[in-house]
Amino acid sequence: MDASYFWNGVAIALSEKDRCASWLCKEAGLSLRTMKNRMKKGIQPRLDEAVRISEALALPLESLCRAPGSCTGMPRSKPKEFYDGGFKVPVYEQLFSAGHGQFLADEEEIAGYIAAPDNLRRFDGHLAATFVRGDSMEPTLFSGDTIICDNLGYDGDEGIYLIHYKGMGFVKRLKRSGGGISIISDNPAYEPMFERGTSEDFRVVGKVRHVVHE
Repeated sequence: MDASYFWNGVAIALSEKDRCASWLCKEAGLSLRTMKNRMKKGIQPRLDEAVRISEALALPLESLCRAPGSCTGMPRSKPKEFYDGGFKVPVYEQLFSAGHGQFLADEEEIAGYIAAPDNLRRFDGHLAATFVRGDSMEPTLFSGDTIICDNLGYDGDEGIYLIHYKGMGFVKRLKRSGGGISIISDNPAYEPMFERGTSEDFRVVGKVRHVVHE
């Protein structure tokens, strides 16, 4: 989720609804001072905050994250790169889960292909690559990094996973705790979340198996 696109989407939505930031904070249960600071500095909101904002505006979270004039919601970050021969996996701008064991990209066109390390051949047919957005997983992952993940769901072990939450794809660390799953951002500026288990709002697409740093 790109912070600048999100806050721009919020500003547009408020203008179209003839509402102000103080109204939004009251409806979403957020601090006006904190929200204005994040908007001014282009800081990404916590996942739960973004969800509450989208619900207060009665808009899908995905629609708030679209680049101005974009139909897909995310700008193409990198040129197409095709690898002849060898082990390769398709790259999409963003991946969503259509259920366990299935990828659903936010656009039909593949952005390109990326070479995968040989130790991932055992997952061949279950891999896809996408881009990291935002700073919530720093210093482990940085915005612009490319991740290769499987579509085999949650394997029960702590690790970094691609999750489908409230209609959008996110990259988070998952850890079993207290009879459920903790959803953790490696960046300490973001508070962890907790889910009792998978549901229509929360699904685990698969585990991140390889990272290519920008």
